Amino acid sequence: MTSMGTSALSKAVPTEVRLHNKTMIMRLLYPDHEMTRADVSRATGLTRMVVSDIVSELIDNKLITEVGFSKPNGPGKRGILLKFDADSRCVVALDLSQPYVFRGAVMNLLGHVLPREESVISVTDTTPLEVVGKLCRQLIERTDTEVLGIAVSVPGIVDAHGVVRESVNLGWKDTDLRSYLTDLTGLPVHVDNDSNAQTMAELRFGAAEPNMMLVQIARGVGGGIILNGDLYVGTSRAAGEIGHVVVDPEGVECVCGKRGCLETVIAIPRLVAQIDADPIHRDEILRQAGDTLGRALSMPLGALDIPLVMVQGDSSVVNRSFLDSAERALNKAIATDLRTHVRVRRSALGQDAALLGACAMVLTEQLDYMVQLDMAK
Repeated sequence: MTSMGTSALSKAVPTEVRLHNKTMIMRLLYPDHEMTRADVSRATGLTRMVVSDIVSELIDNKLITEVGFSKPNGPGKRGILLKFDADSRCVVALDLSQPYVFRGAVMNLLGHVLPREESVISVTDTTPLEVVGKLCRQLIERTDTEVLGIAVSVPGIVDAHGVVRESVNLGWKDTDLRSYLTDLTGLPVHVDNDSNAQTMAELRFGAAEPNMMLVQIARGVGGGIILNGDLYVGTSRAAGEIGHVVVDPEGVECVCGKRGCLETVIAIPRLVAQIDADPIHRDEILRQAGDTLGRALSMPLGALDIPLVMVQGDSSVVNRSFLDSAERALNKAIATDLRTHVRVRRSALGQDAALLGACAMVLTEQLDYMVQLDMAK
């Protein structure tokens, strides 16, 4: 090996070890654990000198903070408690999936909502990018701390570069949303499908299980899939795109041009319009919609052997009648003596699920970057 190769290797190994150690410490404290340096040393197996050095750096970078003293435990000296500093930076999160309105929020690093903004949108063939840009600028103007990143939850298919390949509901095709917002703000921008975002929210903030599917019902219908604890996006990043799967070939025409797509049957505006026109039969309308969803999910869930479906949507529509009907139809279609009964439950994250998912995008990408800040020094 040449002297240059030996030198490069000797530099790389300590750097990777240090990064690993920093990440271990961050994971111990995130999201809201309080530990002393001695606690961290015992939990990680690192020496107190190494822990003290890394903690000092994380404090300088404002990723963790000192929050007082530990409780007395014998005659020894009390240790100083460390905690992840969730308010040192913020995230700007946008949700473009809801009917009639774009929603946004400034959030801290635990996903707590600070200021909110909304932008009412008209139902047109194409939604102008400037509407998104204006909402983003309004939120940035209301921040009091450094913005860690911007994340946008979008209905449709989004590639790994933040380009919206197709969003039927927004009228976008090959729209480079990430570049547009990056140029506008100069900040890191993350863009993903709304259902994937909400699935990530369940992983970080909710009640996700290692194998499950999340179905989001809003202006459109989409799904996110977790397999063995990881978000599965598929070859074309279109996994879970169930809204434009045909469930009734003789049904009404969809905005995508086909007839009888799933979202023409169970999207929130569609169901609300049906209920408004026939309020006496509200429960029957919702039971039929739930039945349609259950039958539509039977093939992918039967193939993947997923035991849990979580549904996110307006509680006035995604209620017990809807969920119970979906569960009955799904299990009737796939039941065998050996198969586990599939549960269909409502997500507990509420109306902020897509915003939380956007926040989770930034945390997943940017926190890993932040613990590497000293690597470039």
